[in-house]
Amino acid sequence: MNLRATLPTAIAWQLAARIVERGLRFGSSVILARVLAPEDFGALAAVLVVAGMAEALTALGIDQAIAQSARASDAKFLGTAFRMSAFRGVALALAIFLSAPLVGWYFERDDLDNLVRVVAIASLCTGLANPWVQSERRALRLQPLSISMIAAGLAQVAVALFGASMGLGAIALAFAYVAAAFAGTLAGWVMLPRRLDLGRDEASVQELRGFIGRAAGIPFLIALFLQMPALVLGRATGLGELGIFTLAQRLTSLPGEIALPVFGSVLTPAYAQLRDDLNKLRRAWLLAMMAVLVLIAPAAATVAVLDGRVAALVYGEAYAGPNGLIALLALGSLFSVATSCCGPLFWGVGRPDLDRIAMAVRLGALVALALPATTAFGAVGFAAAFAGAHFVAMAASIAFAARLTRASFGAVVRALFPALGLAAIVAGLTHLMLRIAIARGQDGPWMTTVILAFGAWAMIALGFGLRRARRAAR
Repeated sequence: MNLRATLPTAIAWQLAARIVERGLRFGSSVILARVLAPEDFGALAAVLVVAGMAEALTALGIDQAIAQSARASDAKFLGTAFRMSAFRGVALALAIFLSAPLVGWYFERDDLDNLVRVVAIASLCTGLANPWVQSERRALRLQPLSISMIAAGLAQVAVALFGASMGLGAIALAFAYVAAAFAGTLAGWVMLPRRLDLGRDEASVQELRGFIGRAAGIPFLIALFLQMPALVLGRATGLGELGIFTLAQRLTSLPGEIALPVFGSVLTPAYAQLRDDLNKLRRAWLLAMMAVLVLIAPAAATVAVLDGRVAALVYGEAYAGPNGLIALLALGSLFSVATSCCGPLFWGVGRPDLDRIAMAVRLGALVALALPATTAFGAVGFAAAFAGAHFVAMAASIAFAARLTRASFGAVVRALFPALGLAAIVAGLTHLMLRIAIARGQDGPWMTTVILAFGAWAMIALGFGLRRARRAAR
């Protein structure tokens, strides 16, 4: 396979899909924030604690196993993968359904039971996903995966907006979650209606079990980390505060959620093909990390400087949150992006155990910091612990990746420097404009919009300038 020829097309498909999908969901959240109460978003976040933890605890890593396997186009191998995934989906949906009373007991809210039972259906839908989609991903043909993502986003937005307009409240968000899972699975089968060999194949079972063993625990560690806001804030400060934190985190993580899955979906199979050429593997990882961070760092810097003004502009004053919340979450999001740049490398070369160690370190740091910080400073304290845990994981992941690819310390610094420089410049300009606006008494939604637009323009302009400078230097 010619990676130079296939990578641009694969990246283009995934980037388009992520922009459409995340753009739709973000746009709908802006509308829903003005229709629903913070408690409704907090209720869904509380419900997804159980669903997310159950999903992660039983995660098999089937998609990743297919993406890195040489048998990714074998109907017997894919049939075995489908049987394992479908069995897990049925069992998981039943387990989540039966756990509904536990959620209401933990959060002391009887109205959460029905939300849990609705969300359980999503696990059944995702368990029946078409494995041929991941086979195409292995070959870097990402049209089916991208279209499935768009279909899921459209279904979720449509159901959420319709349900909210009918006055269904939090239950509308739960039905939208299920609609996304159903639409994504259905689209995969419509686009790739290929047959599977569902007969037992011992070689396929052994290969999948071997990969599952190496990857065991990683999804659970990730999910437990992501559910910590609900487990800590939802219990300590209430679902209203959790709802504000959830939308703030969604806002600050938006650039990363668009960019990272693009590179992750593309680079995991690409790294799998480069694993035997250490020089090419090292160059590919450093270049990918630099490209992703150059894209994300300036946006994170702008949002961090503006802090709660961004949330107030996007969602309304009720979601502005305390001072420092958005800034700390934006910083944590940037650290998370740097960490996630290493994940596809670990999975692509068959070393998911390194990702597991980094995720365990991140979770341990958050557990150690979150409870005392939240007790002392509330949501802002938790956000500080959140950012600190991401920083620790970032340092560990980059160290592992550098050792794996034999990249020197200087090479890593050179890969990080452009993003840090752009972020510093954009942050300085944003701060200057903000101080001028405050001095003139123009610190309002209109000025926040202008500064955000300027930050976006500066990021694009400086990015192109850096690209031209690098070309000229060559």
